[in-house]
Amino acid sequence: MRMKRRIASGVLLAVIGMFCIEGWASTAFADAALGYSIEIPVGWGVTRPDDYSVRFGGPDDVYVKIQNVASAAIGGIYADVESLAANLKCQLVAPTEHICIYSGGALAVYDADGVRLTSTEFLAEYTYNGMQVREWFAVVEHASGDVFYVLSYTSSSGVYAAHEPAVIDMVRSWIITGASVGDSGTVDSSSSATAAADIVVILQDRGHIGPYNYAESTYDKRYYEFTISADGYVGLCVVDQSGEAITGWIFAADGTEVTQKPGTYADVYTSSYAVAPGTYTVKVGQDNMVTESDFEMYVYFSLTPFTIDDLVTRFGPRIRVLP
Repeated sequence: MRMKRRIASGVLLAVIGMFCIEGWASTAFADAALGYSIEIPVGWGVTRPDDYSVRFGGPDDVYVKIQNVASAAIGGIYADVESLAANLKCQLVAPTEHICIYSGGALAVYDADGVRLTSTEFLAEYTYNGMQVREWFAVVEHASGDVFYVLSYTSSSGVYAAHEPAVIDMVRSWIITGASVGDSGTVDSSSSATAAADIVVILQDRGHIGPYNYAESTYDKRYYEFTISADGYVGLCVVDQSGEAITGWIFAADGTEVTQKPGTYADVYTSSYAVAPGTYTVKVGQDNMVTESDFEMYVYFSLTPFTIDDLVTRFGPRIRVLP
Protein backbone atom coordinates (compact mmCIF):
# COMPACT_ATOMS: atom_id res chain seq x y z
CA MET A 1 0.00 0.00 0.00
CA ARG A 2 1.33 3.37 -0.90
CA MET A 3 2.17 5.61 2.02
CA LYS A 4 0.35 8.92 2.29
CA ARG A 5 1.66 11.75 4.40
CA ARG A 6 -0.11 15.00 5.13
CA ILE A 7 1.20 17.81 7.32
CA ALA A 8 -1.14 20.62 8.27
CA SER A 9 -0.88 23.58 10.64
CA GLY A 10 -3.04 24.89 13.44
CA VAL A 11 -5.48 21.98 13.52
CA LEU A 12 -4.25 20.10 16.57
CA LEU A 13 -7.17 18.66 18.52
CA ALA A 14 -5.47 18.04 21.88
CA VAL A 15 -5.68 21.48 23.44
CA ILE A 16 -4.57 21.65 27.04
CA GLY A 17 -7.34 22.97 29.26
CA MET A 18 -10.18 21.76 27.01
CA PHE A 19 -11.25 19.10 29.50
CA CYS A 20 -11.23 18.65 33.25
CA ILE A 21 -12.43 15.59 35.16
CA GLU A 22 -14.46 16.24 38.29
CA GLY A 23 -13.04 14.45 41.31
CA TRP A 24 -10.07 13.06 39.38
CA ALA A 25 -8.35 10.44 41.54
CA SER A 26 -4.59 10.50 41.07
CA THR A 27 -1.29 9.52 42.58
CA ALA A 28 2.00 11.41 42.39
CA PHE A 29 5.12 10.41 40.48
CA ALA A 30 8.33 12.41 40.99
CA ASP A 31 11.95 11.90 39.99
CA ALA A 32 14.44 14.58 40.98
CA ALA A 33 17.12 13.29 38.59
CA LEU A 34 14.78 13.49 35.60
CA GLY A 35 13.60 16.88 36.80
CA TYR A 36 9.83 16.68 37.07
CA SER A 37 6.76 15.47 38.94
CA ILE A 38 3.38 14.52 37.52
CA GLU A 39 0.02 13.26 38.77
CA ILE A 40 -1.16 9.98 37.19
CA PRO A 41 -4.62 8.38 37.39
CA VAL A 42 -5.06 5.77 40.12
CA GLY A 43 -4.57 2.31 38.64
CA TRP A 44 -2.14 3.35 35.92
CA GLY A 45 1.19 1.51 35.91
CA VAL A 46 4.70 2.99 35.85
CA THR A 47 7.65 1.39 34.03
CA ARG A 48 11.16 2.61 33.19
CA PRO A 49 12.16 1.63 29.61
CA ASP A 50 15.59 3.19 30.23
CA ASP A 51 17.34 5.63 32.55
CA TYR A 52 15.84 8.68 30.79
CA SER A 53 12.27 7.56 30.07
CA VAL A 54 9.15 6.84 32.11
CA ARG A 55 6.06 5.08 30.70
CA PHE A 56 2.64 5.45 32.34
CA GLY A 57 0.25 2.73 31.17
CA GLY A 58 -3.52 2.95 31.42
CA PRO A 59 -6.58 0.91 30.43
CA ASP A 60 -7.24 -0.10 26.80
CA ASP A 61 -3.45 -0.25 26.24
CA VAL A 62 -3.14 3.54 26.22
CA TYR A 63 0.03 5.07 27.60
CA VAL A 64 1.82 8.33 28.25
CA LYS A 65 5.60 8.45 27.94
CA ILE A 66 8.07 11.16 28.98
CA GLN A 67 11.65 11.02 27.68
CA ASN A 68 14.58 13.31 28.55
CA VAL A 69 16.72 14.19 25.51
CA ALA A 70 20.01 16.08 25.69
CA SER A 71 20.31 19.28 23.69
CA ALA A 72 23.21 20.25 21.43
CA ALA A 73 24.47 22.47 24.26
CA ILE A 74 25.69 19.38 26.17
CA GLY A 75 26.60 17.11 23.27
CA GLY A 76 23.17 16.04 22.00
CA ILE A 77 21.86 16.30 18.45
CA TYR A 78 19.04 18.82 18.64
CA ALA A 79 19.44 22.59 18.92
CA ASP A 80 15.78 23.47 19.47
CA VAL A 81 12.31 21.99 19.94
CA GLU A 82 11.49 22.29 16.23
CA SER A 83 14.45 20.19 15.08
CA LEU A 84 13.63 17.48 17.63
CA ALA A 85 9.95 17.51 16.61
CA ALA A 86 10.94 17.23 12.94
CA ASN A 87 13.04 14.15 13.71
CA LEU A 88 10.15 12.56 15.62
CA LYS A 89 7.90 13.07 12.60
CA CYS A 90 10.46 11.42 10.32
CA GLN A 91 10.69 8.42 12.66
CA LEU A 92 6.90 8.07 12.54
CA VAL A 93 6.74 8.21 8.75
CA ALA A 94 9.35 5.50 8.09
CA PRO A 95 7.49 2.37 9.30
CA THR A 96 3.89 3.36 8.50
CA GLU A 97 1.62 2.97 5.47
CA HIS A 98 -0.85 5.83 5.99
CA ILE A 99 0.04 8.82 8.15
CA CYS A 100 -1.37 12.30 8.68
CA ILE A 101 0.54 14.74 10.87
CA TYR A 102 -1.21 17.81 12.24
CA SER A 103 1.22 20.44 13.52
CA GLY A 104 0.20 22.60 16.45
CA GLY A 105 1.69 25.64 18.13
CA ALA A 106 3.31 26.29 21.47
CA LEU A 107 2.03 24.63 24.64
CA ALA A 108 1.45 26.58 27.86
CA VAL A 109 3.99 24.72 30.04
CA TYR A 110 5.64 26.40 33.03
CA ASP A 111 8.45 25.27 35.31
CA ALA A 112 8.40 25.40 39.12
CA ASP A 113 9.68 29.00 39.04
CA GLY A 114 6.81 30.14 36.84
CA VAL A 115 8.92 30.47 33.69
CA ARG A 116 7.01 29.64 30.52
CA LEU A 117 9.02 27.06 28.60
CA THR A 118 9.61 26.91 24.86
CA SER A 119 7.53 24.10 23.35
CA THR A 120 5.77 22.71 20.29
CA GLU A 121 3.19 19.97 19.75
CA PHE A 122 1.75 17.83 16.97
CA LEU A 123 -0.74 15.01 16.46
CA ALA A 124 -0.13 11.96 14.25
CA GLU A 125 -2.73 9.52 12.93
CA TYR A 126 -1.42 6.42 11.19
CA THR A 127 -1.90 2.74 10.41
CA TYR A 128 0.57 0.35 12.03
CA ASN A 129 0.30 -3.45 11.79
CA GLY A 130 -3.30 -3.04 10.69
CA MET A 131 -4.24 -0.84 13.69
CA GLN A 132 -5.40 2.75 13.49
CA VAL A 133 -3.23 4.69 15.95
CA ARG A 134 -3.41 8.24 17.22
CA GLU A 135 -0.35 9.74 18.93
CA TRP A 136 0.06 13.21 20.41
CA PHE A 137 3.52 14.69 21.08
CA ALA A 138 4.68 17.70 23.06
CA VAL A 139 8.35 18.75 22.97
CA VAL A 140 9.36 21.09 25.80
CA GLU A 141 12.74 22.75 26.40
CA HIS A 142 14.05 23.03 29.95
CA ALA A 143 14.80 26.61 31.03
CA SER A 144 18.53 25.79 31.17
CA GLY A 145 18.54 24.85 27.46
CA ASP A 146 20.33 21.60 28.30
CA VAL A 147 17.40 19.18 28.14
CA PHE A 148 14.28 18.58 26.06
CA TYR A 149 11.28 16.67 27.38
CA VAL A 150 9.28 14.61 24.88
CA LEU A 151 5.83 13.78 26.22
CA SER A 152 3.62 11.53 24.12
CA TYR A 153 0.13 10.04 24.45
CA THR A 154 -0.50 6.92 22.36
CA SER A 155 -3.67 4.89 21.85
CA SER A 156 -5.81 3.23 19.23
CA SER A 157 -7.93 5.81 17.45
CA GLY A 158 -11.14 4.27 18.82
CA VAL A 159 -10.37 5.01 22.49
CA TYR A 160 -8.24 8.15 22.13
CA ALA A 161 -11.06 10.58 22.95
CA ALA A 162 -12.25 8.52 25.94
CA HIS A 163 -8.91 8.77 27.73
CA GLU A 164 -7.86 12.22 26.48
CA PRO A 165 -9.39 14.08 29.48
CA ALA A 166 -7.28 12.05 31.92
CA VAL A 167 -4.14 12.68 29.87
CA ILE A 168 -4.81 16.40 29.71
CA ASP A 169 -5.20 16.52 33.49
CA MET A 170 -1.88 14.67 33.74
CA VAL A 171 -0.18 17.29 31.58
CA ARG A 172 -1.75 20.12 33.56
CA SER A 173 -0.24 18.62 36.73
CA TRP A 174 3.23 18.25 35.17
CA ILE A 175 5.79 20.34 37.10
CA ILE A 176 9.26 20.69 35.59
CA THR A 177 11.95 21.47 38.11
CA GLY A 178 15.57 20.70 37.20
CA ALA A 179 17.28 17.85 35.41
CA SER A 180 20.29 15.67 35.97
CA VAL A 181 22.28 15.92 32.74
CA GLY A 182 25.67 14.71 33.95
CA ASP A 183 28.85 16.56 34.70
CA SER A 184 32.46 16.73 33.57
CA GLY A 185 33.53 13.89 35.80
CA THR A 186 33.29 15.39 39.29
CA VAL A 187 32.20 12.65 41.67
CA ASP A 188 30.11 13.19 44.77
CA SER A 189 31.99 12.32 47.94
CA SER A 190 29.35 9.72 48.82
CA SER A 191 30.39 7.50 45.89
CA SER A 192 31.95 4.26 47.00
CA ALA A 193 35.52 3.67 45.88
CA THR A 194 35.14 0.05 46.96
CA ALA A 195 32.10 -0.44 44.71
CA ALA A 196 33.93 1.13 41.78
CA ALA A 197 36.91 -1.19 42.25
CA ASP A 198 34.66 -4.25 42.05
CA ILE A 199 33.32 -3.38 38.58
CA VAL A 200 34.89 -5.26 35.69
CA VAL A 201 34.58 -4.92 31.90
CA ILE A 202 33.27 -8.21 30.52
CA LEU A 203 32.70 -7.13 26.90
CA GLN A 204 34.00 -4.28 24.77
CA ASP A 205 34.26 -3.30 21.12
CA ARG A 206 34.84 -0.28 18.92
CA GLY A 207 34.00 0.33 15.30
CA HIS A 208 31.82 2.31 12.90
CA ILE A 209 28.04 2.24 12.38
CA GLY A 210 26.24 3.59 9.33
CA PRO A 211 25.17 4.61 6.85
CA TYR A 212 21.49 3.61 6.75
CA ASN A 213 20.72 1.11 3.96
CA TYR A 214 18.04 2.92 1.97
CA ALA A 215 17.85 0.18 -0.67
CA GLU A 216 16.80 -2.39 1.94
CA SER A 217 15.27 0.04 4.49
CA THR A 218 17.48 -1.35 7.25
CA TYR A 219 19.42 0.24 10.10
CA ASP A 220 23.08 -0.65 10.60
CA LYS A 221 23.64 -2.56 13.85
CA ARG A 222 26.04 -4.90 15.66
CA TYR A 223 25.23 -7.92 17.86
CA TYR A 224 27.31 -9.45 20.65
CA GLU A 225 26.84 -12.12 23.31
CA PHE A 226 28.20 -12.57 26.81
CA THR A 227 27.59 -15.17 29.50
CA ILE A 228 27.65 -14.72 33.26
CA SER A 229 27.80 -17.58 35.75
CA ALA A 230 26.63 -15.84 38.94
CA ASP A 231 23.92 -13.45 40.06
CA GLY A 232 25.10 -9.88 39.73
CA TYR A 233 24.60 -6.50 38.09
CA VAL A 234 25.36 -5.23 34.59
CA GLY A 235 25.67 -1.76 33.10
CA LEU A 236 26.26 -0.48 29.57
CA CYS A 237 28.39 2.30 28.10
CA VAL A 238 28.13 3.56 24.50
CA VAL A 239 30.23 6.50 23.30
CA ASP A 240 29.74 8.04 19.86
CA GLN A 241 30.79 11.16 17.97
CA SER A 242 29.37 14.60 18.66
CA GLY A 243 25.94 15.18 17.14
CA GLU A 244 25.38 11.49 16.31
CA ALA A 245 22.97 8.96 17.86
CA ILE A 246 24.21 5.43 18.50
CA THR A 247 21.96 3.43 20.83
CA GLY A 248 22.87 0.31 22.83
CA TRP A 249 20.68 -2.41 24.34
CA ILE A 250 21.19 -5.49 26.52
CA PHE A 251 18.63 -8.31 26.18
CA ALA A 252 18.12 -11.48 28.21
CA ALA A 253 17.85 -14.85 26.42
CA ASP A 254 14.03 -14.60 26.32
CA GLY A 255 14.22 -11.21 24.58
CA THR A 256 13.46 -9.12 27.67
CA GLU A 257 15.25 -5.79 27.60
CA VAL A 258 17.65 -5.44 30.55
CA THR A 259 18.79 -1.88 29.85
CA GLN A 260 19.12 0.66 27.05
CA LYS A 261 21.55 3.51 26.50
CA PRO A 262 19.60 5.97 24.26
CA GLY A 263 21.57 7.56 21.45
CA THR A 264 19.72 10.83 21.96
CA TYR A 265 21.30 11.38 25.38
CA ALA A 266 24.86 12.57 25.96
CA ASP A 267 25.43 10.59 29.18
CA VAL A 268 27.44 7.52 28.11
CA TYR A 269 26.52 5.21 31.02
CA THR A 270 23.44 3.34 32.21
CA SER A 271 22.76 2.44 35.80
CA SER A 272 23.31 -1.14 36.99
CA TYR A 273 20.59 -3.78 36.58
CA ALA A 274 20.24 -7.11 38.39
CA VAL A 275 20.80 -10.21 36.23
CA ALA A 276 20.75 -13.97 36.79
CA PRO A 277 23.25 -16.46 35.35
CA GLY A 278 22.79 -16.93 31.62
CA THR A 279 23.64 -15.67 28.15
CA TYR A 280 22.79 -12.12 27.15
CA THR A 281 22.74 -10.25 23.83
CA VAL A 282 24.04 -6.73 23.23
CA LYS A 283 22.79 -4.70 20.25
CA VAL A 284 24.40 -1.45 19.13
CA GLY A 285 22.92 0.49 16.22
CA GLN A 286 21.65 3.68 14.62
CA ASP A 287 19.03 5.66 16.52
CA ASN A 288 17.86 7.35 13.31
CA MET A 289 18.44 7.12 9.57
CA VAL A 290 20.93 9.99 9.34
CA THR A 291 23.30 8.72 12.04
CA GLU A 292 26.76 7.54 11.03
CA SER A 293 29.48 7.44 13.67
CA ASP A 294 32.45 5.72 15.20
CA PHE A 295 31.54 4.11 18.51
CA GLU A 296 32.91 2.42 21.61
CA MET A 297 30.84 -0.07 23.64
CA TYR A 298 31.53 -1.51 27.11
CA VAL A 299 29.53 -3.93 29.29
CA TYR A 300 30.26 -3.79 33.03
CA PHE A 301 29.63 -6.46 35.65
CA SER A 302 29.77 -6.55 39.43
CA LEU A 303 28.50 -8.91 42.12
CA THR A 304 27.03 -5.88 43.92
CA PRO A 305 24.95 -2.91 42.70
CA PHE A 306 26.85 0.10 41.37
CA THR A 307 25.93 3.65 40.40
CA ILE A 308 26.80 5.90 37.50
CA ASP A 309 29.06 7.82 39.88
CA ASP A 310 30.90 4.54 40.54
CA LEU A 311 31.44 4.15 36.80
CA VAL A 312 32.72 7.72 36.60
CA THR A 313 35.22 6.97 39.40
CA ARG A 314 36.56 3.90 37.63
CA PHE A 315 36.17 4.62 33.91
CA GLY A 316 35.96 8.38 33.35
CA PRO A 317 33.50 11.25 32.71
CA ARG A 318 29.86 10.52 32.07
CA ILE A 319 29.53 13.20 29.36
CA ARG A 320 31.98 12.63 26.51
CA VAL A 321 32.20 12.05 22.77
CA LEU A 322 34.71 10.53 20.37
CA PRO A 323 36.91 12.81 18.28
